[in-house]
Amino acid sequence: MRTLTLDSKNAEKSEDFRTVFRVPIGKYRKIALKYMSLWNSWFNIHEQFNNNVLKYTDHDVEHSITFQNGNYMLSELNEEIKDHYKDKKVPIVFDVHQATSRFVIKLDKGFAVDFREGKLHEILGFESKVYDQPKQRGKYIADISKGIDDIFIHCDLVTSLYNEGTSDILYLFSPLNPPGSMIVINEINPLFEEVNRNDYIDSIRMYITDQDDNIIDLNKVRVIYKLVLD
Repeated sequence: MRTLTLDSKNAEKSEDFRTVFRVPIGKYRKIALKYMSLWNSWFNIHEQFNNNVLKYTDHDVEHSITFQNGNYMLSELNEEIKDHYKDKKVPIVFDVHQATSRFVIKLDKGFAVDFREGKLHEILGFESKVYDQPKQRGKYIADISKGIDDIFIHCDLVTSLYNEGTSDILYLFSPLNPPGSMIVINEINPLFEEVNRNDYIDSIRMYITDQDDNIIDLNKVRVIYKLVLD
């Protein structure tokens, strides 16, 4: 049995990197993820997503708030809006209707939020229209995670069974940590998968996707894996 540590420190992309061994390692039949650390660093609001601008009117005068690229929860959105108004009373507040998992907009008199442009409304669960009432609930369940509900750790040495087929998935989990926090996986009894080759191992590729097989951009934040081979 052997333990390998793979570190994305010098990799161009921490979410998808290959470690090449100067001297190939031996032949192994099984592999498991023993440990992993990464930060909840993927963005749900970004200019590339066309969802980083909140347009609104103040007594028919158009304004906008541009959010910096980042990973926002409801509290961070409200904080950005509060910072925009500095010491003034905040006329736009987002809240949650817990029973229905919908976001709610609360507006002062004379204010309206315009969701007709951009895609900010999509992750907040609102329709692409103008909201001008004092309190309005979103039509859809909020998708504040921007679709990242499950995280899949892939390894090109693996052949595992998944959805009645084969895959290179080594490990999967649902992220519960808040944005900006570290996610640590430390398995006492790691689950082994079959290694898909019979010869010596000269490199290992590790990459991270969501449940729809989209690679998750970790924004160059470091990832460390500890693998056990048997």
